Amino acid sequence: MVAAHTHDYGLELTQNSKVGPAFTLSRRESCIHATGVCIRLCYGNGVRYRSDAQRHKRERNFRTIEFLLDKGGPELLAQNLLALIDQARPVDWLAAQITGEPTNLPFTLRIHDLGDFHRVSYARAWLLAARERPKCALWFYTRSFLEAGLLEALSELASLPNCQGFLSIDNDNFERGLHAFAAYPGVWKLALLQQAEDELSDELLPAIQEQVQPGQIISFPYHRGGHHVAPLKADPLTLCPQITTSAFPLQSSRSLPRPCQSCSLCLPG
Repeated sequence: MVAAHTHDYGLELTQNSKVGPAFTLSRRESCIHATGVCIRLCYGNGVRYRSDAQRHKRERNFRTIEFLLDKGGPELLAQNLLALIDQARPVDWLAAQITGEPTNLPFTLRIHDLGDFHRVSYARAWLLAARERPKCALWFYTRSFLEAGLLEALSELASLPNCQGFLSIDNDNFERGLHAFAAYPGVWKLALLQQAEDELSDELLPAIQEQVQPGQIISFPYHRGGHHVAPLKADPLTLCPQITTSAFPLQSSRSLPRPCQSCSLCLPG
């Protein structure tokens, strides 16, 4: 068993078999606007996310960002996030900068494969870091859109050309998510956590169709153990191809692109 210590600090990436390099946080502290649906269906409930080592990493990351924010604000944390982003560079990054050839793997980082934005200063730190690394493609999903100040800071982050932000909506919060989406036209896309159709509100799809255009929302049918609920097939929804097709299987090899890197549907650009 890995024991967490009060003075155990450090930031560490996760190598996710779906997304590639990712940053992870403790859900308990950071998912401040988690809905009942996402708490119940979150893939963080799976066995591989519940090991002592994985839990310790998420808790240490959270403890470290809180320490850095308290000691030096978003500027200090941003300097440490830059070092973290640099760790996500492909191994042939330096050679590619000299030759002008593309790297074998894309330079990407998902902000939070678990966890969310919980403070304005934390969002500001990622904004500062992302601006300093324009060649890194970053993306994130968030339910932290209920507080005006936090939504404003995240909208600034999502507006960067190398960053794509998704407002995560589900049966519990879709009305508030659509309101936030409309407040920042052209900035956000939407990510729908789709339950079985008979569990969805009758108002969900009409509300989406009234405000959202094709290409602005990706639907992620709930899945676990290689199985998913029947996808809701209707405009303007785009189904996540990694979940609903066999085109992008999970990839454990670090020498090959991960499904989200190959698909690139959620990446900026």
